[in-house]
Amino acid sequence: CNVATTRHFGGKGKHRYFIMAAYQPGPAQSEGVFSTSADGVQIVVDDLGPEEQEKFRSFADKVKNVKDQSPEKMLQMLQEEVGQHVDEEEWMGQAEVRIGIVGSSGSGKSTFINSFRGLGPKDPNAAPVGTTETTDNTAKYRHPEQKKIILMDFPGALFAPDGGPVAFDAKEYTTRFGGKMEECRVLLVFTSGRVHDNAVWIARKAKEMGKKVLFVRSKFDLDVQNMKRDDPEYFKEGEEQGEARLLEKERKDYVSKLETMGFGRAGIGDVFIISGILDNMQRGRWDAPALKEAILRQLDIQQKMLLITTCQDYSPTMAR
Repeated sequence: CNVATTRHFGGKGKHRYFIMAAYQPGPAQSEGVFSTSADGVQIVVDDLGPEEQEKFRSFADKVKNVKDQSPEKMLQMLQEEVGQHVDEEEWMGQAEVRIGIVGSSGSGKSTFINSFRGLGPKDPNAAPVGTTETTDNTAKYRHPEQKKIILMDFPGALFAPDGGPVAFDAKEYTTRFGGKMEECRVLLVFTSGRVHDNAVWIARKAKEMGKKVLFVRSKFDLDVQNMKRDDPEYFKEGEEQGEARLLEKERKDYVSKLETMGFGRAGIGDVFIISGILDNMQRGRWDAPALKEAILRQLDIQQKMLLITTCQDYSPTMAR
């Protein structure tokens, strides 16, 4: 059983345990140990109270006898099981997810904002796509099914009152937006093609604030199209192999540019190559699953639950 969810499992006044997977039976399972699939954490049965142990074992027994072992079915069963023991509204409390989105016009951030919320570019309340950026205000986009999930869209440049761009002023940017950046759990820095100095500076400032920064190169679908047109031989070993080679090349180039431009050494695992188009995100193409899991890792347990139950494709297993 490899269930992708996060829940509180335990009664009031007792030790509280949070799991990213249900009990995983099998020959590799050590006796008296429950393992989680998301981060390798092991929960020793002896550390749980008798009532909590019984809840784990009862659910594991139910799972063994179910023919449909799909992640979707396991998630449904676990949610139903936990619902019998937990006052979810009380437990969730004031949980809120705020994700910062940084990037200049044309970087693909608006497409991602819409896809994250399950919207197309023409749907009501969609972020405007393909427009020229002439404002230096933040925009707040809430998920249509869960108002506590918020994407904060930060401008990638500063503009004069008449709408014309001005020289980027780091101090002014921090004064205007530093407080709102602090509110975000994680910041996604978007580019497509060239990495912009402004984006790198904003990322560096966020890192200084202690924020996790994830770099996203969007529009990979167009990169693939262009490479097929310009160098068909690149895909002579097969389309999948060619795309994988191109993706890794772009990732390494991105990491190198970030270091050259003063951000420092970004980890390979902090750079994601995606197409933000709704269909590509939902199908999990290219780095979409890895990006979803990276976002989840930055959230506390209630925030993870909020995101997983609202956006089913953001559960760790379903994102794969």
